[in-house]
Amino acid sequence: MRQFQLLFLILSPLMSAQADTKIAMRVLRDECLGCHKPGKAKGGLLLTTREKMILGGDNGASVVPGKAEESPLYQLVLAEADPHMPPKKQISKAQIAALDAWIKAGAPWDASVFDELPKAAPVTLAPLPATYQPVLALAISPDEKRLAIAAGSRVHLHDLSKPENPRIGSLSGHDEAVQSVVWTLDGKTLITGGFRQIRLWDATTQQSTGQITTAFIGNLTALALTADQRTLFAADGEAGGAGFIHRIDLVEKKVLATWKAHDDNIYALKLSPDGKALASAAADKLARLWNMADGKLISSYEGHTNHVLSVAFNKDATQLATAGADREIKVWDVKSREQDVTLGDKKTAFTALAWTPDGKALVAVTEKGGGSIYTELKKHDGAQRSDTAKQAKLASASGMLYSVAVTGDAKRVFAGSDDGKVWLWDGSGKQTGSIAP
Repeated sequence: MRQFQLLFLILSPLMSAQADTKIAMRVLRDECLGCHKPGKAKGGLLLTTREKMILGGDNGASVVPGKAEESPLYQLVLAEADPHMPPKKQISKAQIAALDAWIKAGAPWDASVFDELPKAAPVTLAPLPATYQPVLALAISPDEKRLAIAAGSRVHLHDLSKPENPRIGSLSGHDEAVQSVVWTLDGKTLITGGFRQIRLWDATTQQSTGQITTAFIGNLTALALTADQRTLFAADGEAGGAGFIHRIDLVEKKVLATWKAHDDNIYALKLSPDGKALASAAADKLARLWNMADGKLISSYEGHTNHVLSVAFNKDATQLATAGADREIKVWDVKSREQDVTLGDKKTAFTALAWTPDGKALVAVTEKGGGSIYTELKKHDGAQRSDTAKQAKLASASGMLYSVAVTGDAKRVFAGSDDGKVWLWDGSGKQTGSIAP
């Protein structure tokens, strides 16, 4: 018994110091890191490692270990500070005290804090304006007879088997904009992701059959569902924060695992056709490939110079297409991570991608209301971009396009715009109509 008491007395101060370090670094993560990370280092200051934090930014060192009174990182969070950090916000006295004690202790570092899922901050939601209905997500049912349109906080269902594509119902239940939509393989259930909430809907009765709200911290920007309809992957993250992926048991409606996947918000998820890998695309300029079974990183694809907004696999998962705000589409060899094809005229950002199941057509839409259908992709060998694929341009629509869906034969293309309208094209790129908001 004395041995255990002695061990406790020895370890207790160490455990307390580790806890204090975590508390202080969570303040850094939640209140500071959003403006001081790669790609967004305000004042030249990075807070991603201890060395970079101490090195400081344009105005010199940010932390002097052991001396809080000489550390700008601490001094600027005080209530009377001018300039003040974070801008337009005052952190709590407990958070200030944690930073003070941490710096005086030498600013020890625990990088594992940055991989934790932050605690969700309390929010008060106001009703969305009725005019706010950007189409952030589209999904065609597996039988290609219905189209789900996420417009604002509602999801509208349309009948694609009729020429006029009439609306056959609407789903209401989300408080904020619906960011993601996916059908189950049997077409019986529709799954929608919004702010801190995933909802399941009976596609026939159009009634909610359940929801998942635990563990989420921000917008559920992307969803991917396994073929057995049991496991759902969801992208989550606070604005400006890290991007996390949740693995969810859809039958039990509970989160099984969560991991930090990117240093910034995730915009897209896609499961490989063979069901072995999950691709993600994010604002940290990266696309990544994850082992679906255990969530371990397989590979990263680096080459974009701005946000990567969309990702898609070819039919046999040997190629991965990514598109982004740097105005380029890159097609990668999955195994070698080399760029096989580069598409785009560098004049407008690509916002969404879709690759047909047969791998014959890659469809992309842009921020300026246009897009292209690419076929006959050829590995880039130094020739001009126009020689790497056959291109049919989509006749320009009005407004920015956020989302795209295409039928399996590539003869019908749908894209959602910022004003709630869904535009339609045929396989040649000719505009064939629209679905009103």
